[in-house]
Amino acid sequence: MNQILPSLFAADLMNLQQECTCLYEEGFQILHVDMMDGNFVPHIAFGPEQIKSIKKQVKMKLDVHMMVSAPERQIASVLETGAEMISVHYESTPHVRYVIDQIKQHGRKAGVVINPGTDTSLLKPLLNTIDYVLIMSINPGRPNQTFIEETIDRIRETKEMIGDRDIQIEVDGGVDEDIARKCIEAGASMIVIGSYLFADNKAHLKNLKRLEK
Repeated sequence: MNQILPSLFAADLMNLQQECTCLYEEGFQILHVDMMDGNFVPHIAFGPEQIKSIKKQVKMKLDVHMMVSAPERQIASVLETGAEMISVHYESTPHVRYVIDQIKQHGRKAGVVINPGTDTSLLKPLLNTIDYVLIMSINPGRPNQTFIEETIDRIRETKEMIGDRDIQIEVDGGVDEDIARKCIEAGASMIVIGSYLFADNKAHLKNLKRLEK
């Protein structure tokens, strides 16, 4: 099943609970939450305490995207938030396997994120341990970027490398309805949508939901 994951970073923070309630009522099942440390990426957003509070208030599952340096230092706190899905950047630590193992040992789904400049072949040693791959289609943590077209080829490469393993492909960054459709056709099954959804959500909600099949 294909799924659209609204990105909380693009929501109206002054009406966060209302927006999350609306998304849940529209049938969205997973909320994408960006955790930023101001080091691995230039912005700061949603630390573990904020994510824990969000988890208590929403009925959707949380997909926490750790855009932080040395995630092994914070993974215990992220696990305490109750988030069902947690992904870590391949580029953020030499101990990525340790972080994945911690996530899996706590019964959560573990993902590995790769930046646009990271070779997809580097995922090979991790394919027997992860539940999903998050392919960044923009450079992480920097606003006002457009979707990198080469991402479509990277989705196909990753899909072929995964083979018959039960691993999903997630895509994040600069995605609208048309791009989401292309990503799904290439092999992705989880599509993160941010500003396109929240900028005028009433106009786009229904069409985006039709992609979930």
